[in-house]
Amino acid sequence: MIQLKKVLVPTDFSDSAKHAFSYGVSFAREYHAELILLHVVENLTVGYASDLFPVPMAEVFQEISGYARAELAKLAAEAKQKGAAVSELVVQGKPSAEIVRYAAENEVDMIVLGTHGKGMLDQALFGSTTERVVRRAPCPVLTVRLSEHEFVEGD
Repeated sequence: MIQLKKVLVPTDFSDSAKHAFSYGVSFAREYHAELILLHVVENLTVGYASDLFPVPMAEVFQEISGYARAELAKLAAEAKQKGAAVSELVVQGKPSAEIVRYAAENEVDMIVLGTHGKGMLDQALFGSTTERVVRRAPCPVLTVRLSEHEFVEGD
């Protein structure tokens, strides 16, 4: 028998991630599991021009994190309205590494994520976050594609 207590749904707020969110909500409701919404703010790399044009990196991180928290709150409200118990988290780092780290450290039972996030150039050059998570995750990973056969019905 499958028992899910914690379902992790990482999101970059892309269409693919929002689609995966609906699957995560459905699993959380069905198994009375906690739905954990996670957004990873990528570490910002600063080039040589930063000496000429200093950027307050802490302020930039705070602004990006504030946006992410507001978007997570919207998703959490939607999930709660559908009957799921939800927690939200914003962390900083490399998305795939932080997703895997969080899942391992918090005994996550399943990760649900979209196959295409934001940043197509990054995917083309370095491989996708989803691929890295699938290879290194300490638990099962459900990858959700857009426009495929659906088994989650809208509420």
